[in-house]
Amino acid sequence: MATMTHRERIAAAIRCENPDRVPISPMLDFFCARYKGVMLDEFINDNDLGRELLIQIFNEFGGWDATYQSTTLNEFAFGLTLPMRMKVPGRELPPDMIWQFVEIPIIEVEDYDFAIANGFLPLWGKLFPKMRPHQSPAQIPGLLEAWNNQAIKDTQIWESRGVQSFTGVAISPPFDFFSMGRSLKEFSFDLHRRPEKVLAAMDAITPGLIEAAIGGQTMISQATKWGYMTNFIGATRGSATFISPKMFEKFNWPYIKQIALALLDAGITPLFHFDSDWTPMLEFFKDLPKGKCVLELDSVTDIFKAKQVLAGHMCLMGDVPAALLTLGTPDQVTAYVKRLCEEVGDGGGYILSSGCSVPVDAKPANLRAMIEAGNRYGVYN
Repeated sequence: MATMTHRERIAAAIRCENPDRVPISPMLDFFCARYKGVMLDEFINDNDLGRELLIQIFNEFGGWDATYQSTTLNEFAFGLTLPMRMKVPGRELPPDMIWQFVEIPIIEVEDYDFAIANGFLPLWGKLFPKMRPHQSPAQIPGLLEAWNNQAIKDTQIWESRGVQSFTGVAISPPFDFFSMGRSLKEFSFDLHRRPEKVLAAMDAITPGLIEAAIGGQTMISQATKWGYMTNFIGATRGSATFISPKMFEKFNWPYIKQIALALLDAGITPLFHFDSDWTPMLEFFKDLPKGKCVLELDSVTDIFKAKQVLAGHMCLMGDVPAALLTLGTPDQVTAYVKRLCEEVGDGGGYILSSGCSVPVDAKPANLRAMIEAGNRYGVYN
């Protein structure tokens, strides 16, 4: 088989076809800072530094088919998708500690009615002072412009080096948005105490979430213009770790499907970055068009079962476990990647990646083993 370009290789995998080899795109963030001896507070507050560290790691470890993201995340960027308060290094936490999400109710019961009446963007604006009490709502336009400009700049710098960004613009399905903002405890009660109110609020904010992902005049708004290969849809709370398949079918899947189909209609590839256990829900993904989406798993879902269920229908991505990258040996990583390539990569439709982020304290030798094993065992004969 002729050697493909990086873009051709990833596109073939997304179509569930055989590329020349398994494409590779690990998710990297805090690992870059720790490996390079940079304090984490400096890493998240200096986006140019964060990008340059990503580029250095990319070059030192031999490169791969696409940088997962062109830029590093910051507190404001997380607030665009998850209505949660954060503790960040150098402020509430020591300067070299990973940030933490605070599980307290930001969304109150009455906010369901506000969402029903006003939709996503006004709801987000109403929640911002609770999410970021140290920042004024008057700062939002400047923060948004700075983040947009940084993302465009970083993407263009990567492209000038011949490297494309796998994903960038991110949203969360309504279920995760309300679960994160309401808190797991209170939202779980709401699903039983006021299910119709929750469904109505989800119905109300979904169009705004779609608009934010596709484009227009909303906050995120540039998904089709920045050159990203996919749109990131992040979820965890709607999985079998938290709810039953029956509840998933009622409260979560209709909105995931609606968002995905809208993205596809706009020519955007949905990337389902789904952490925790989605194994009992895998059959639902057959409702989506064949060879059009990517399901990225974090090693909690059984990716080998996912291959059995979705082979030839949906591209899978992942899932070298965080524990293996941190506590394992290079030989163990190599053996696991070999199995991924041979079983999940069988017949195409697979992208090798880390199971969510490469951990901050991952062993560099293990990351190197992952990349080298993918190149060695991922070749399609």
